[in-house]
Amino acid sequence: MTSEPRQEQFGSSSELLKRLQERADDLDQLSIMVVNDLPMVGPKGQGLLAKNSCGVLKTCSGESIVINRNDLEILLNDGILQRMKIPISLVPREAR
Repeated sequence: MTSEPRQEQFGSSSELLKRLQERADDLDQLSIMVVNDLPMVGPKGQGLLAKNSCGVLKTCSGESIVINRNDLEILLNDGILQRMKIPISLVPREAR
């Protein structure tokens, strides 16, 4: 049964987890809406647009590695970031 999406507010992360556990057999997929072109600043301060990119891996040494949507899906679906205890943040477009 397909229905219009609705927004739910959860008071805490424990409430969200409780709700997900209650509906575990009914959950099919999580969709994260992304923009395929990532605005960036080049080495000389110029504005750049990384085409078909939507993720940035940041290293402890300060390097930023731009990854495309397909590679981001692989990282998230595989769970490697979680196993490595690397946090994931969703950054609003205007904050990039």
